[in-house]
Amino acid sequence: MTTASGPRKETDGAAPAYPEQHYIGGRWCAPDGAATTLPLVNPADGTRWGGIPTGSAADVDRAVEAAAGALRSWSATSPRERGRLLLRLADGLDARAERMARDITHEMGTPLGESRRLQVPLGIRTFRRTAEILSGMSAREDLGATVVHHTAVGTVGCLTPWNYPLYLVATKVAPALAAGCTVVIKPSELAPGGALHLADVAHRAGLPPGVLNVVLGDGPETGRALAGHPRLDALSFTGSAAVGRRVAAEAGAALTRVTLELGGKSPSVLLPDADLEPAVRATVQKAFQNAGQTCAALTRLLVPRAQLPDAADLASGCARRYLPGPPSDPGTVLGPLASEAQRTRVAAYIRSGTAQGARLITGGPDRVRGLEAGAFVHPTVFTDVPPDAAIATEEIFGPVLSLIPYDTEDEARRIADGLGSGLSAAVWSRDEERAYRLARGLRVGSVSVNGAPTHPDAPFGGFKESGFGRERGRAGIEEFRTTQAVHRTPPRVGDE
Repeated sequence: MTTASGPRKETDGAAPAYPEQHYIGGRWCAPDGAATTLPLVNPADGTRWGGIPTGSAADVDRAVEAAAGALRSWSATSPRERGRLLLRLADGLDARAERMARDITHEMGTPLGESRRLQVPLGIRTFRRTAEILSGMSAREDLGATVVHHTAVGTVGCLTPWNYPLYLVATKVAPALAAGCTVVIKPSELAPGGALHLADVAHRAGLPPGVLNVVLGDGPETGRALAGHPRLDALSFTGSAAVGRRVAAEAGAALTRVTLELGGKSPSVLLPDADLEPAVRATVQKAFQNAGQTCAALTRLLVPRAQLPDAADLASGCARRYLPGPPSDPGTVLGPLASEAQRTRVAAYIRSGTAQGARLITGGPDRVRGLEAGAFVHPTVFTDVPPDAAIATEEIFGPVLSLIPYDTEDEARRIADGLGSGLSAAVWSRDEERAYRLARGLRVGSVSVNGAPTHPDAPFGGFKESGFGRERGRAGIEEFRTTQAVHRTPPRVGDE
């Protein structure tokens, strides 16, 4: 079933009913010409439950033109008015929180409890907090007679992934709207629901036509058309480093400003004096959150060689408590991966671990008994992992943890910082200053010391191949602003 007003209202756990239409210029509209239908598949059982159209270059053109046409009036609104509308969006999303949680669980497999606790609340909070931060930001700076205006960068394209379908849309759209930009979103074809719900909420909240647009489709056709569109002023992409390179090349050809939030292979470094049990437990939790489908997952646990047997026993015991189960069950903590293709990819990495000399102590590549129809993977832990093995150097995006031994703190630092990626890390020591010194020496964008929680307003982004630019908080809004300096003639002495 499709509607002209967005996803349906039921919250009975049945398949969502997303409109097989784009949202362009303030209305739901059919694709241009004969569009290919992309299937939507429930990863828990492999059943097809719907489809979305592949947006053409003409559909992308329509959306970008609508956004560009709305830019002048939207960027001229006051920050107070933009903040008020962001709060209305947050209220609208909050009113359908349960419905969105169930939809996310159905479309990409996050356990329902985690969708309710993490996926949806993070997205809603982003809109509320962005409005609050905007209220404290100045749009001008006086340098003598010169006035520096902080203004919207322009029309923005957003390419978002499937692993956090609402939150990662929110981390781009909320700050872009706050800055006065207009937006075209191309969500993942695996999990388009977050963007579609947001469009429906925005429509009902009275967001002016053209300010927010959603074009459905795949990466090679729709995403590429958006990334290289000559009328975009900025592009924000979250995804793998491999795709990020292609996106940057398309945008670069059009001289479009780009923000890239790419992948990671984040280390958790246990120094010799660390409290072993809480450090291992927290690392396993971060490694397996969202079935390991998190860019900042702590997937490498670096352990002093003498403590490796104890750390391996602890990690194995923790991992066994992450029992795979139906994601619709509120008690499940480890759901399926987002697709069968992703399951196949993760299983291949697990097989490579054994082949390259690592020792498998928990899990493995086989299908989960009783859940064979779904894209489930056993929670998997390797120990004695060579630092150059594929499972220790490449982003797997599944519930796979590698324990890597080291002999000296300098060796630990070299291993932790020795990859091309540099997104996040964790350091553990009873000596807080020692841990802080090591953290400051790592070329990564975010480091947690002794399990300290990540502040949701802190800038987030990577070094090296993990991308450039920052999201979240004030830094997220600044990514979508630029400056104009107006130089005025200073008043003459004696003039009033």
